[in-house]
Amino acid sequence: MKIAFVLSRGIHYFYYDRVVRLLHAWGHEVRIVSSADFSDEGNKSSRALKKLLIDESGIVLEDALPRKNYIYLCELIRGLRDYANFIRPEHPTPHLAVNWVRKELSPKVLNLIQKPLIMQIIATKSARAFLSFLESLILPEEQIVKWLKDFQPQIVFASPYVFTGEIEIEYTKAAQSLNIPVIASLLSWDNLTSKGTYKIRPDWLFVWNQNLKDEAIQIHDFEKEHVVIAGAPVYDPWFELTPSLDRASICLQAGINPEKPYILYLCSSRGISDNEIGLIRELTACLGKMEPAERPSVIIRPHPFNPVEPGEVENDWVKVFPKGGQRPDSDETRQLYYDSLHHSAVVFGINTTGFLEAALVDKPCVTLVNPLTNYGQEQRAHFRHLTEADFIEIAKDFEGLADCIAGIIKGEDAKKANRRNFVHQFLRPQGMNIPASRVVAGAILAVGRGEKPENWDMRNSPEEILASSLVP
Repeated sequence: MKIAFVLSRGIHYFYYDRVVRLLHAWGHEVRIVSSADFSDEGNKSSRALKKLLIDESGIVLEDALPRKNYIYLCELIRGLRDYANFIRPEHPTPHLAVNWVRKELSPKVLNLIQKPLIMQIIATKSARAFLSFLESLILPEEQIVKWLKDFQPQIVFASPYVFTGEIEIEYTKAAQSLNIPVIASLLSWDNLTSKGTYKIRPDWLFVWNQNLKDEAIQIHDFEKEHVVIAGAPVYDPWFELTPSLDRASICLQAGINPEKPYILYLCSSRGISDNEIGLIRELTACLGKMEPAERPSVIIRPHPFNPVEPGEVENDWVKVFPKGGQRPDSDETRQLYYDSLHHSAVVFGINTTGFLEAALVDKPCVTLVNPLTNYGQEQRAHFRHLTEADFIEIAKDFEGLADCIAGIIKGEDAKKANRRNFVHQFLRPQGMNIPASRVVAGAILAVGRGEKPENWDMRNSPEEILASSLVP
């Protein structure tokens, strides 16, 4: 079977690394279509994709073909589609609309659509339907249609799709003009409420869990029969990790006392917390009131896209590690992150994907919910996935936070069962022993055979899976 994986940027590839490698191992031809924006190292690099191409010579990378005609018209219509979806009555975070669409719309258009009467019109179902009609009048890009005719894939798989850009949209439009089925896949757990919408409706949408399926139906108008719960393939490697370093080694690398327990502070993106330094200082000032013999150390792990300057926060018991942060998109960076989580006593954060990783490593989590953190928590719809799962201890002030941390260090862990339930429900809903990558890979093949994605057959043995997947 021939499969086209369409990704807006190579940096997004690592979310599907196991899926692509499985399909290739099962004998299928996979071509990655992405913009050629490679860099070898760093948190914004495409190093996972580059490693794939080194490891597997049979997998081809194609530089994405751009749209040549009606570029401004496309940007206008699609920007308005995103804006209309953000301000619809069902959307939980309409206040994010302007910051998102300013990437797509000119200042003049942005000023116009923020007028009360215009907003009222754009927020209607009729306006969304009209914008969808306008999109349908835009013909597919001819050079993409030609590429698809030459490659002749049985299926196109596209992600993240809801980000600013048009690669996935253009390949979907071209594929559907040739009756090639398209699967869109949700990249991460916040995308449906913090990013754009689906300007061209794919045939299928793959999401991690029931929570995200509900969002796709309620906010993005998908029919429930076309949304598939597959789990989170990006986290499959985490289920196989074990510690590679002992606790003393991690502490010495970070520069803290190995005789003391440590808090792992997982920083958030700049959009969630624009005053991370202030929060770190408040926390460490509060902990600094404790007796030195009882006070835990603190490791600050910067968000990979939001660095923390060590000189602003470090002292002899507070250290930034690793310096500059590390994106866990390779075996080495993922392992170091796992080790630092595994040996921590408690994990602290505001609103971060790090809570998902902490739950995977079965570590107690704490957060602070008060006016200082409101913008990144209550004003972000995806935060409710954490609070509704009830696996994080919540403090209202820094004194309460210090008490909560002290209790956990002493052995209190009231949220342990909830934490494990969250991992099952949110990341591996098809079964704790069934890798999400196998679900996604099997569902891709099912759609390519003309079947429903539910016929993924991954409960069979590896030999049966391989035999059933080898369909021309």
